[in-house]
Amino acid sequence: MMENTPITWEAQEHHHEEKSNDWFWTVGIIAVSAAVIAIILSNLLFGIFILIAAFTLAMHAVKRPRTLRVLVDKRGVTVANVHYPYSALDSFWINENEHPPVLLLKSPRFFLPLIVIRIEEFDIETLRAYLRDMLYEEELHEPLLQKLAEYFGF
Repeated sequence: MMENTPITWEAQEHHHEEKSNDWFWTVGIIAVSAAVIAIILSNLLFGIFILIAAFTLAMHAVKRPRTLRVLVDKRGVTVANVHYPYSALDSFWINENEHPPVLLLKSPRFFLPLIVIRIEEFDIETLRAYLRDMLYEEELHEPLLQKLAEYFGF
């Protein structure tokens, strides 16, 4: 077993890309058009929902990611103020094909069973060796929706 020296690093909450004014205009035009069509088709509530969803989408696009402190120690993995004990985790995987690489932690939860943590400026092999002593290593993949969100810049 490795030393009980905790491993820490800082990571961005998510990938962030600056959106141009054209992006916001496009979202606005599409949302207003869809809302007008919904209202013409006698679905006022859906039209209002589309406008609220577009506004929420724009607000999320402007939001900058927080810098999170990640701590891996003998008790578990802590991201910001959320602690995941090893007893609440099934397995882990480090995806080195991403830039930056990501640590995937699988939990038995039904809703959002994968915890995705970006690994920025840290030795991956040291982390892998430490986690192998605590968890089963299993090849995991990020959810498709998360990949799509990153592709579209969220």
